[in-house]
Amino acid sequence: MMEVKVSQSCADRFIKEEVLGEYLVSFKKTDILDLGIRHGPAVKITCFLKSLTEASEHRSEYPAYVEAWTKEQVSQWLLQHVKIYPKYAQRLLEQDVSGDCLVCFRKQDLLDLNVKSGPAVKILAELEKLNNRPEPTLQPITDQREGDECVEPENNLLHTLANEQDLKKKTESQDTSVRASIKAEEEPTEPEPVGAMHKTSEGQPNPVLI
Repeated sequence: MMEVKVSQSCADRFIKEEVLGEYLVSFKKTDILDLGIRHGPAVKITCFLKSLTEASEHRSEYPAYVEAWTKEQVSQWLLQHVKIYPKYAQRLLEQDVSGDCLVCFRKQDLLDLNVKSGPAVKILAELEKLNNRPEPTLQPITDQREGDECVEPENNLLHTLANEQDLKKKTESQDTSVRASIKAEEEPTEPEPVGAMHKTSEGQPNPVLI
């Protein structure tokens, strides 16, 4: 908690599972994940453990402000600047990938989260570029889908199909109404009998002359 800066709940998992220091140095990322710890903190703990076993100081390769990002700010950066699919940003958000976790990520860590190779390489490349760029502006996210150019093609297809089905239903309803109207107009009306009486506005019968 003091050095790696994980949450109390993460630290408690190690206590509950009786992880002593002599055991901890043998832990791999999969072992940490098996404790029920999410991917973000697991990667960060693994990174610190590697530095510890190599007797080297943990040092980030990226600007200090990145380590200060919350998991929500990491998601904002991925969507607004890296411009990856929302499903990948959401996956990192769900796995508690804050800035101090992200700086420890390698390509395999992203692949382990089912992020495809293309987006994984792009994320790491954009992260590297931050060393030579000013701090990016991050805007709050109200709706990841609204106005997003990176909406997945399959979702666009489903949306199109749904619209087509709605249009088909409306067309069928209109056709039914039109057919009913035409049928009513075509039905013959019974002729009035000869000498039928019509009432005048005063209510008096008025003979009809044929």
